[in-house]
Amino acid sequence: MKWIIRIGVIMFAVFCGIKAVPEEKVSSGDITSTSIRYVALGDSIAYGYGLSDRKEQSYVELIRKNLETKYDSVFVTNFGENGMQSGELLDILTNPERKEYKKYRATIKHADFVTISIGSNDLLHLIQLDLNMEEMIKRDAHKFDEACVQFAKTFPKIIREIRAVNPTVKIYADNIYNPAKGIDAFSQVYSVADDYINRMNRGFYPSDEYVLVDIKKCFDGEKESMVNLSFKGREIDPHPSEKGHKKIAQMVIKAMER
Repeated sequence: MKWIIRIGVIMFAVFCGIKAVPEEKVSSGDITSTSIRYVALGDSIAYGYGLSDRKEQSYVELIRKNLETKYDSVFVTNFGENGMQSGELLDILTNPERKEYKKYRATIKHADFVTISIGSNDLLHLIQLDLNMEEMIKRDAHKFDEACVQFAKTFPKIIREIRAVNPTVKIYADNIYNPAKGIDAFSQVYSVADDYINRMNRGFYPSDEYVLVDIKKCFDGEKESMVNLSFKGREIDPHPSEKGHKKIAQMVIKAMER
């Protein structure tokens, strides 16, 4: 009779779809193990570009290390890609013709939480280093304006598409920082760029669908620069330094613990 009751309890649990997040697995007796799945989406900041050892120093890896102190098993997938813009990320999530479509969606479907670093390249790809910054902004103001307008339309779609794939996943989105902050040689760049960066950041709309990690406010509040801003030929490197990645990781972890 007891084994019938036990089977009944197990079948009831299966049909009710009991699931713990993060997952909890019972191995034997009173011994349990926990696991968590983390997916990082976004651009070269998520990828860890510019670091001497991105597999140790990137904010994604620092978050992994923090999780490993709390969970028995930590599964991390970093989809960070150099040069990715918000429109491309949305296309990957929604266009079945993209080769990445199935992998992204399948991975997100089983994630416990997702971080997003996106938007910077929507502006950066418009910058021409052979022109004076103020002159370039004046000449191409309509392009920068359109980038801000388009991002405000694209970002909510990204969030809602992630939610459609995984309705219960926790989402943490980093906004855009000003890479010229705290660097005297780029004071002119800072003041000119800050207006558009602030406008872009309005695209991170207030919502219960995700948690905003205010990297812009954090970096602006630091006395020293959190980036390795430099010009390489006709390219600009505005990526976070090792200190910057530590700060981003701290901010995301703090948001997760609220």
